[in-house]
Amino acid sequence: MVRRSSFSIFKSVITALFLREVQTRFGTKKLGYFWAIFDAMLMVLVFAGLKAAIAENAMPGVDFPVFLASGFLAFFLWKDIVNRSIDAFGANSALFAYKQVKPFDTLVARVLLEILVSTMATLVFIVIGLYFGFDIAVEDFNMVMVAVVWLILFGFGVGLMSAVFAHFYETFGKIINVIMTPLLFVSALMYTVDSLPPVLRELILYNPLVHFMEMIHGFYFAALDTKYVDYEYMLYWTLIPLYIGLYFYVKGEQRILST
Repeated sequence: MVRRSSFSIFKSVITALFLREVQTRFGTKKLGYFWAIFDAMLMVLVFAGLKAAIAENAMPGVDFPVFLASGFLAFFLWKDIVNRSIDAFGANSALFAYKQVKPFDTLVARVLLEILVSTMATLVFIVIGLYFGFDIAVEDFNMVMVAVVWLILFGFGVGLMSAVFAHFYETFGKIINVIMTPLLFVSALMYTVDSLPPVLRELILYNPLVHFMEMIHGFYFAALDTKYVDYEYMLYWTLIPLYIGLYFYVKGEQRILST
């Protein structure tokens, strides 16, 4: 009998869990894939339309709908990774009877699904943008992708930490869900940091998501820059939640498997 490597088993488990997540989330709903994309795109288009109508020329050299869409899509990706991670262990607890399936695997599968959904939403926006003649050209595609991948890692770290804490303390998950709505308005999605008064600018830069949005926008649009982006601050916010999440996951994995 051929022994399979740990990585081979992990890959097979992730593939099976990913397909199960797709089936669970979309398989029982008519037009499930469409609504998963439409939910994100609707808010993007509504805010983009309102902002463009109110302040069409407030940001010279930048297409407002594209500016807002790039920020909203990135924020929704991060938010959905964190939110879907919170109940990943509980929703898949029946699968832990199989020794090959670990709680960590369920979280990875959910993150991959959110990346897929976000990618599809982005492609839909690109098609819409091309049809309506939006300026969707990217100034530095490589650095924008670095920012998005970094944002995914940040979301994964916060998601893992939240999943472990919420599994043992249900209130923690509720608190995370509550703060997501205010974050929508204080994460530089509808404005740039440079457009804010100095006092507000100093306060909002404590929010790590602002640095990610400024990085994405700064490298996407030639008319904007990344002078307010603190890469060291972003690194701390990526590594610390990831370390905390991994530490408590390793300590509590057996308890998670037994509950």
